[in-house]
Amino acid sequence: MISASNVSFGLYPGLTHGGTTAIQAHGSADIQERFLPKMVSGEWSGTMCLTEPHCGTDLGMLRTKAVPQDNGSFKITGNKIFITAGEHDLTDNIIHLVLARLPDAPKGVKGISLFVVPKYLPKPDGSVGPPNGVLCTGIEHKMGLKASATCQTSFDDSTAWIVGEPN
Repeated sequence: MISASNVSFGLYPGLTHGGTTAIQAHGSADIQERFLPKMVSGEWSGTMCLTEPHCGTDLGMLRTKAVPQDNGSFKITGNKIFITAGEHDLTDNIIHLVLARLPDAPKGVKGISLFVVPKYLPKPDGSVGPPNGVLCTGIEHKMGLKASATCQTSFDDSTAWIVGEPN
């Protein structure tokens, strides 16, 4: 019903649904417990961060990197463009699903991994914690879909967790 009345606004719950589906299908139990309840309730929203400025739709050329940490998390650094619902204040947190490459990943699309990168790190009690190095660096100006905040996003040593298997 939301999309029938306003396609632009319908992208917010639509992208969140896509994120919850990916996390439910491929995320660890810890990731599912940490993110799904707030995303499903609508307290937190979701995005998908795929495209980079230098490669457009050729995902095999992506440069966003994921560096493993001793505690099992990763640090994500890179830039993405055309992030629908990437920056807004409609929810308390924005959970980004980000494509990135591990240091030893094979070249091309076979070396891409998926990561959960929250705008704000969740506290152990599930509340919103400190900022996570996720920055909106520009708003995309489009001919249509004006009610959808589409932006450019920078990840600066942002804490992340892998969804599924590497590569």
